[in-house]
Amino acid sequence: MKSYPSHQNELKHLSQTGDRFYSIGQLETALKIFQRALEITRLINNQEQRLNIVYRIGLVHCKIGEYANALKYLELALELAKKIGNKAKIATIYNEKGEIYYLLKEYTSALKCYSQALITFSKLKDIVGIGKTINHISTIYNLTELSAQSLEYSRKSLNIFQKLAQSAKNDKLTIQINESIALHNMGEAYFIISRPRQAKAFLELALEIRQKLWEDSLDRLALTVNNIPKVEKNHHSSHIYPHKKATYEQKEKDGFRRSIFAEYGKDLVKTLDLIEKVYQNIGQEMQAKNYHQQAIEIREKINSNSWLVTT
Repeated sequence: MKSYPSHQNELKHLSQTGDRFYSIGQLETALKIFQRALEITRLINNQEQRLNIVYRIGLVHCKIGEYANALKYLELALELAKKIGNKAKIATIYNEKGEIYYLLKEYTSALKCYSQALITFSKLKDIVGIGKTINHISTIYNLTELSAQSLEYSRKSLNIFQKLAQSAKNDKLTIQINESIALHNMGEAYFIISRPRQAKAFLELALEIRQKLWEDSLDRLALTVNNIPKVEKNHHSSHIYPHKKATYEQKEKDGFRRSIFAEYGKDLVKTLDLIEKVYQNIGQEMQAKNYHQQAIEIREKINSNSWLVTT
């Protein structure tokens, strides 16, 4: 029978390995690894570690699209987090549950989860958590055509992230992403209430940020792809283990950057599609067609890797 330290070491290894497979999109493999890790948490009876593994399993099921299983595990994770008193995890889990209900188009349930997350983040005085959750709520209000509420929440979020941007110590990427969400939501709300000029102004600001995020992710992905063959060509290297490790790390980085690239691309297309409608609404057909063509080109890049191939 294994000792407690042996179980701890195996759990750490499985958690890290599962995270890596998750990051490169090998979700079924990640799920199997996390399930093995879950069995070990039962043996060592550590509730905090069990919480982290159960939470990860919920995220994998969500990514696969198995939303019922995802909700089951996230609910279990929520119970554990409440039992332990981990308020930060409680808020995060509520947001994840809200995301699943959003994907299921169960907007009332999504709003309830996001509201619980907002209450918890507010108690923790977690400004970034508050801002992100307000953006989620604003998105739901737009989907349910409660545009006045969406505008109110979007303004709050925009104010939060613009203030955070003034400090060099804050995460600039997180700020840019959430600022673009707030601007997009404000543009969408104005469009819903038939104020296309205001919608255009905010959507163009969102578009500028999302275009930059997309282009940066494209450059980073192209760099990673170009580097992978250089690592794999050295088949006759005497340093076999370091070589294999380097190749795996390159592939892991490539998988992660592809997921970011696709995510930023989808956000950009979302804004392009909406701003196209705004320009059509105000009678500027040529500009609308221009945005429509940009959206087509980005969708093609997201769905195809051929543009990444270099000589």
